[in-house]
Amino acid sequence: HFKENAVSITGAKYVHLPHGPVPDNYEYFFATLIHSGEMDVDEILVYQYFGENFTATREAALSFFDPSELKILAEVKEYFKDFSATRIREFSHAERGYRETANRQAISFLFAEDLRL
Repeated sequence: HFKENAVSITGAKYVHLPHGPVPDNYEYFFATLIHSGEMDVDEILVYQYFGENFTATREAALSFFDPSELKILAEVKEYFKDFSATRIREFSHAERGYRETANRQAISFLFAEDLRL
């Protein structure tokens, strides 16, 4: 959304983490959603590894988004619909903003112009 409209949907700063770019302090957002009952988390076994499965407890309130944001969300959902988590991670790692930042470093919105989507 920032690439096309110069406005972020979330307003969050994004940082470089090992599995890809995420909102800074994403742990706080997840904890808040879990604590408020908006999201459930279950531990799952994926092959020989344990992971977490996050599930919303209610439908998304789409009225919070304007039409241009909903358009971008739909495009991103459609593009990645057949991607595995591994493939999404690989895709994000190939983006210039991720390649040119170090672990825990903020990813400037100026990199948005180079996004492949």
